[in-house]
This record gives sequence, structure tokens and C-alpha cells, in this order.
Amino acid sequence: MASRLLQVMVGLMIMTNFSYVVVRTDLRNYVPFLFGTSFGLIFLFGPLIYFYARAVIDPSFQWQKKYGLHFIPYGLQLLINIPLLIMEKRYWLEFINSFLSGTAVIRSIEIFIFAVQDIHLLIYLVLTYMLIRSVNNRQGNGNVQYLIPVSLRLNWLKNLLYSFALFLITVFGLYIFILIRGTYHPVTNYVYTLITSGIIYFIAYRMVLSPEILSPDFAQKYKAYMPFSGEEGDVYMQKIKSLMLDAKLYTDPELKLSALAEQIGLPSHQASKLINEKFGKSFNELINEYRVEEFIRRVNHDDFKAYSIYGIALEVGFNSKSSFNTAFKKITGKTPSSFKT
Repeated sequence: MASRLLQVMVGLMIMTNFSYVVVRTDLRNYVPFLFGTSFGLIFLFGPLIYFYARAVIDPSFQWQKKYGLHFIPYGLQLLINIPLLIMEKRYWLEFINSFLSGTAVIRSIEIFIFAVQDIHLLIYLVLTYMLIRSVNNRQGNGNVQYLIPVSLRLNWLKNLLYSFALFLITVFGLYIFILIRGTYHPVTNYVYTLITSGIIYFIAYRMVLSPEILSPDFAQKYKAYMPFSGEEGDVYMQKIKSLMLDAKLYTDPELKLSALAEQIGLPSHQASKLINEKFGKSFNELINEYRVEEFIRRVNHDDFKAYSIYGIALEVGFNSKSSFNTAFKKITGKTPSSFKT
């Protein structure tokens, strides 16, 4: 559920940005009404953020039909937008041209709607903050732990909340700007698009870096975990090293923690804790470290002279250029090309 809510959220922001692309390109001459599809979408952001936060930190959360009531404000906005969306093409072009020239007058009803939109988003951001704070205060009171710790979930949600708080401050500033002017101005589009693009890139970056945190599950949980110590921990650690060095398990781009855990004979959550304790890093960090080391070994080897840098990256287990570059820079502090002679 968390991943679906996040996907919808990002999709709506992309949709908003695309509608602004329409007015700045020749698309406005063909499908000018697409500019109006983004009107009122801000009413969806608040509920989506709140329910996404619940899905990330509340193991009992299940989507219920009654939650759809939270989206009624957008439904009302959509009803208001209908006459605009079915407007004739020539009227749309007149409206867009006046918008771009900065002469489109803002009406009283629009001033009211913008104010309601800002207040609506603020309410949901406050509710999300209170939810995060209440969970944070309860940490340590129970003995149930999760494969993705609650603390990591909360840190991610706080960062996302700060991003949307900045978004709200920006939107409110733009509201004051056009209120003082009395007319719309295209610069508001640029700023709005810039801040939504920033949030999209931030989420995408975290998705590459730590995808498991953005959509964690509660399926694998455990109690009173006993740390691996002495010979038992060393035996499992050697098994992992053997699978990496001899079998080169890391070259499988689809390698999951569950597959490694099965090979060494441990449940996934215990394998994760073993890696944390014995290697001092997460599963993804460990695998990427082996992949980077293998890349460095191969990059100047005669057998791989005909390969491109990205081609070698694929051979050692990376499945995308972005994940390869991110991991390589994080581990070595250098770019892949600096190792090629």
C-alpha cells in the first residue's frame, strides 16, 4: 500500500509539471485543456502524505473505503473545473495567452480556493507530524522489532514532511505574490514546477539509494534477537564471504536478501542482523561493495578491454547506470572512469 500511495503522489506531481509544459510549448495549440488538468491537485497531496506515513509506520494499517472521504475537497474542485475543462479551444488559447502575458485577472473565488488549498495541505502536514511524533515517543516501549527499523522509517518520513513543508511555504508565497499583483504571472509556474521537480528528484534519489525504506513491509519481524557472537557468527560470516568470493553471488543483478539468507540457512531478518553486526553495513551496501571491487578488478583486465564502463558494471551485477554511479561514488569517492587506464 505504501508504494502505491507514493507512486500516485509522484505521478500527480509529474502530471502537474507536464500541464505547465503544455503552456510553454506548441502543445497548447493542440491540447490546451491539458493545462487545466492540474488545477486543484494540491487537494490530493495532503491526504496522500498522511496515509502514506501511516502505511509506512503502522503495521495494522489497511486501506478502507471511508478514507475516500478525505478526497472530497478535490472532487468539489473537479466539479468547479468542469466548465473550464470543456471550454472551447479558442477560449483556452485566449486564457493561456493572457496567463503568459501576466494580464489574467485572479477572481475572488480563485483567491478563496487557493487559501482553502493552502489551509487544507497545512492541516494534513500537521496531522502527519503528530503521527510521526507519537510513534517516535513510543519507540522502545515494545519488544517487536522490524527488518527495517522504525527509526529509519521515521527519518525518511521527516525528510519527506520537510520537503512538503517547503512546498507549502513556496505555494503560500506565490499566493501572496499574485494576491498583491491581482493577476497571474508565469513566474509562478516556474517556481511551482521547480519545487515539485525537486521533490520528485529527492524521492527518486532515495528510491535508488534505499528503496526498502520507501516501501517497507512488516512481514518479517522478530523478538528478543540474540546477537551472533563467537564461533557461530564467524561460521555464518565465512559462508557469506565464500558465496561472494567463490560463487560471486553478487554478480546476480536480481540478488535479494532472502536468497542469500536461504543459502546460509538463516531467516532473512537474522541474516540482515548478522551482516549488520559482522560486516558493519547493510545488505545492499555489502553487495554493492563487492560489485565495485569486482568492477575495479575487471576494468583494466585484458578480457574486458572491449567492454564499456557501463558494460562491465552490468557484468558485475549492477542493473542500472544510476545505481552503479551512486554506489561507486559512495564507496570509492571517485568516478568509475578515473580507474580506467
